[in-house]
Amino acid sequence: MRRKTAFITFLYLILGVLWLIMGSKAIKYLDQQIPDRDMRFLYDYKNFIFLIISGFLLFFLIEMYRRSLSAVENSYKQLFEGSIAMIYVFDRSSYRLLEVNERMLEKYGYTRQELLTMSVMDLRSVEEQEKLDNYLKTSHLEGSATEVWLHKMKNGKAFHVLISHHKAIYKGQAAYTVIALDIERYVKAEERIKELLKVYETVTRVTNDVIWEYCPATNELKWQNGFSEIYGYTEALRENTKEWILSKVHPEDGELVEKSMAESLEQLSNSWSCEYRLQCADGLYKYVSNQAFILLDTEGNAEKMVGALRDITIRKDYEHRLLRKNEILKKIAWENSHEFRKPVSNIIGIVNLLKVESKTADPALIEMLERSALELDEMISRINDSTSNIGQKD
Repeated sequence: MRRKTAFITFLYLILGVLWLIMGSKAIKYLDQQIPDRDMRFLYDYKNFIFLIISGFLLFFLIEMYRRSLSAVENSYKQLFEGSIAMIYVFDRSSYRLLEVNERMLEKYGYTRQELLTMSVMDLRSVEEQEKLDNYLKTSHLEGSATEVWLHKMKNGKAFHVLISHHKAIYKGQAAYTVIALDIERYVKAEERIKELLKVYETVTRVTNDVIWEYCPATNELKWQNGFSEIYGYTEALRENTKEWILSKVHPEDGELVEKSMAESLEQLSNSWSCEYRLQCADGLYKYVSNQAFILLDTEGNAEKMVGALRDITIRKDYEHRLLRKNEILKKIAWENSHEFRKPVSNIIGIVNLLKVESKTADPALIEMLERSALELDEMISRINDSTSNIGQKD
């Protein structure tokens, strides 16, 4: 605005000086060309014409300036009223609201007349009023987002806003212009995220899962909570690279793990999983199950892997004990069946001999003995068949 004012003043002075100089020269020239007539009366006309022309010129320039101011004012008004943010102006000393936009009326539920009879303190709880008063009376940052504040509507419902403010002069009064953004949805979302993180941390502690993230482009490996507690590697004892963690894989499993991961990244598989032995900080090995999802960037390249490392040592130990028990049971059953087979065979032979050579033995008893021997032999055969299937998959 100052530039336009200076321009109008400068233009008026230039035109005035040119008129005075050129007008005087023109009258002097006419006076020389017409010596028998006194042309000095033209000086009065020159001054009168200058007043008329300068008056029109000033009116024209002032009107241009007024229209420019009006256009700027309308632009600011449209910005003020059409903003999606809540904008208001309040007195620096009394905190009374001087102006509010339509968004304020929609959000807070008051009419414009109601708000203009209130102060900014009326839009806050008692705790926030004291906080705001202390904030405004001390040195504070202006012109950018300060912090999150808690406002309240006409119905008493509270919501969070992000405030930005700066000093202004409104209708001759020292004031603050404030821009407030409703961030209640984002605050609620952040609180929900914190709740989910707590649940996630609890679940990972219960399941012995450790979340990790690997970026192939930078070869950076990040571990979340639990890695140090479960495997003993503090930050000082580990390196955040793929090579380091692969060096802790059991030598018999290392090639399998490295090959399967490389194939998954090369083939851009959706997921990767592998079970192997991992050395802990104390030198002992734990059985682990490692599963991950592979995330792709916009160009279809592997951007990162996000996975969960789970300690399955207890499960593996149980499986090994179960397999060992099955082998022992199979051995015992096999040995016992063969031990039983020998006397059973002898009984069957004796029965056959009695049937041929004995004439005094009761045939019914011999038949009963034979049937019992055959049934026992059949049972031993079934035991042999069952033990031979122990440990085999269906």
